[in-house]
Amino acid sequence: MYVVFTVLIGAVVIFITNSEFLFLFPLHAALKKEPCYIENVTCPYNTTIVVLKRDHQYHRGDVLTVRMVARDKEGKPKMYGGDFLRARLISSDRSLQASSAGHVTDHCNGTYTVQFPLYWAGGVSIKIQLVHPSEAVKVLQRVREVPNKRVFSCSFVYMYEPATTAAQCFSSANPGLQSHQQCDFSKPEVNGTWICEKPGKLPCSTISKCRWDPGKSRATTLGLVSGEEKKLFQRPYLEEELEIDPKEPVHVLEAELPTSQRLPACTWDTTASLGHWSAKVWTSSVCNVRVFSKKDIQWCLANKTVYMQGDSTVRQWSERLQEIVPLNYDKATMDSTALLGGDNSQWNISVRYRFHHFPVQGGAWNIFYDFRYVVDELDATRGGPDTVIVVSLWAHFTAEPLELIRSRLYAIRAAIHRLKRRSPGTRVFVRTGTTREHKRRKLEFYLLASDWLAYQITEVIREMFRADPDVVVLDTWDMSVCQPGRDYIHPDLTMVDSQLNTLFSHICPN
Repeated sequence: MYVVFTVLIGAVVIFITNSEFLFLFPLHAALKKEPCYIENVTCPYNTTIVVLKRDHQYHRGDVLTVRMVARDKEGKPKMYGGDFLRARLISSDRSLQASSAGHVTDHCNGTYTVQFPLYWAGGVSIKIQLVHPSEAVKVLQRVREVPNKRVFSCSFVYMYEPATTAAQCFSSANPGLQSHQQCDFSKPEVNGTWICEKPGKLPCSTISKCRWDPGKSRATTLGLVSGEEKKLFQRPYLEEELEIDPKEPVHVLEAELPTSQRLPACTWDTTASLGHWSAKVWTSSVCNVRVFSKKDIQWCLANKTVYMQGDSTVRQWSERLQEIVPLNYDKATMDSTALLGGDNSQWNISVRYRFHHFPVQGGAWNIFYDFRYVVDELDATRGGPDTVIVVSLWAHFTAEPLELIRSRLYAIRAAIHRLKRRSPGTRVFVRTGTTREHKRRKLEFYLLASDWLAYQITEVIREMFRADPDVVVLDTWDMSVCQPGRDYIHPDLTMVDSQLNTLFSHICPN
């Protein structure tokens, strides 16, 4: 059977249904868009997307497979991979509010396979976004490995000196500074590095506060890319949607054979990362992630102490529990770790939050000695069956060489093992990163905080902890890729509540 389809610019495409490639939609035939200029770079308008077995009768529980061939501005297939793609499946029935993430396989030859598990019945539309072509990814990779491109400043205050002295500080070793020219606050046993220029005649012990210098950091980072490379982070090479014709969504039928809807409990060796959104609730396809009411949460956390350590994306969890449980903070009796947590005396629940040690990317001044390494906190924790620990390090490390976060996580993993040996019942969770606000930002944002950079950290966390019997990985990446709300470093309550439901389902699986 042959079908003739005329696209908006008048081109005619023939669909041959008895071929393996049953549906071909050339993206260059869509509405006129900005032309591709740079040689060899993936051109979104020439790239072709193929739905394998387009006319197959799909049922819920099947897998829909898409093949993508990246092409350059001349329409020639690329011979290498590396494009960073974001793939989602969206329900064409808005009342369902259903979405899921596609799983991309890069065949390293210019072709990609994207698989979409079919979680619901009805029409589904495929969305594939070219976030960065491989050439832009190579720039991100090269720039990431440049140490100390972010500029930090620390103030030094001496009781007998009326003025404050500022010094530049670094998150990695600085070979340009001789030992007598620097204050080394590094802690090798936790793989933590923090080095400052010596503040004149003041002793290193007078360090007071530190902050990130965004202006100098941006200038330094922008100086690492050429004018030609900067074009890779502009249209049409940046965040271009590659859409299959939305007028012809794939129709999914109910499963042919009735299947059990009862999933196993979320145990220590399962992860709830795979699944889909439905009516603003994340439903895992692996284990039973329950929707916890206020009473359920109180019951689950009763007689427990929860320690949350890391960046502000896990601080949101602590703040949310303040509202739900609720938790009370008494400044007269509690230290600063309870400020964003607190206690509930009725249910004997305690929640404590502490930010990770530098580097911290924020314009506000932070008191240096208020920060402690996660390893030190873990080693100081007694632990036990009523202790829950959540660790989240990623958002402030996207600009750093990957080895920095990897070495920091190695030390954390060793501390977790020590904790589990002395207190076997302690429950420890490590969560991954998420997508963030990413639409048409300035170049320096992508160079320091692109989703590609965050995804590489997520991959490191998966590799390091997935098979670790002492840790549960709370993998929140897929959940964020297809979230119903907008991408943001601090997502909305829909996302936060579903993340917490995943945590609680592991703590209280029944």
